[in-house]
Amino acid sequence: MYLIALYALHIAALIFWVRLWSTPAREFYFNPFLSGTIRLTDNIFAFLRPVLFMPERAAALLLLLFVLVFKTIFVWRFGGEWLIRIGHSFMFAPPPAKNHAVSLFLFSTLQTVVFILRLWTVYLLVRLITPPARTSRAGEALAFFVRPFSYLPFLLQPIVLLALHGVLAVILVHVCVLKPVMIQSAQGPINPFLTGPLFAQALKMGWLAVLSFCDGLMFLTRGLFVLIIASFGAALLQARGAVIICSEGVELLLGRFARRGGTGMGLDFTPLIFFFVVDLLYSSIGQVLTQLIHLPLLN
Repeated sequence: MYLIALYALHIAALIFWVRLWSTPAREFYFNPFLSGTIRLTDNIFAFLRPVLFMPERAAALLLLLFVLVFKTIFVWRFGGEWLIRIGHSFMFAPPPAKNHAVSLFLFSTLQTVVFILRLWTVYLLVRLITPPARTSRAGEALAFFVRPFSYLPFLLQPIVLLALHGVLAVILVHVCVLKPVMIQSAQGPINPFLTGPLFAQALKMGWLAVLSFCDGLMFLTRGLFVLIIASFGAALLQARGAVIICSEGVELLLGRFARRGGTGMGLDFTPLIFFFVVDLLYSSIGQVLTQLIHLPLLN
């Protein structure tokens, strides 16, 4: 339940972040993935407009800050983990600071930034495995929720995304605290990113950035898993509209692999096969990158 609430707060922050980059008055949404979100935020702004007396984007920014503050208090109150995980082996915690509250707020904000960055990575991965001519309502919605990243030219998106993951890696290594893990202690120093020559440190941070990028694969499989479970639940409840939405979401994440092979007894096992293959790929890449980071030659 705690994780559901935490992801809900991430999504709330995402919604107000996206409203900073959209103008609903000039856009029309005949899309079930978007119409509910737009109506919800419009109602919130309409309710607060007589109180805030500010432009919509300024109000969206204020509400975004409110959600981030509330999320910080929520995690602190319920004793949640103050961690950012990169791959399976690296966990970063907030740095020690005189003003502990400010440190936790900034770290909580960074957690939300990581959430948004991973969503952007999923968007890029989906575009890479989807035929260019294919369009869908789910794809339109995903492009909306990753604004302003989706505004960039496609060829520029991988470069920008890798650069952002690189910046994230630098912040995590030089600002946050790497939590000791038994496996790491057995293989080498507790913080391998701060040992060895400068070129080795830069190389290891580069691999950490690539590992952070690969976390998008984990995010993709999680989203696929949630949609598969939601689809089964909607089918049991005979909620046809929800089944259609979940099916379109699954097809979006599968890209060119949607509805191809892997079927039997009238059932489509392609999503499950895709899930296990991508999860295996993510684990394999993570293990290789972790071993490279812990190479004795670089430490």
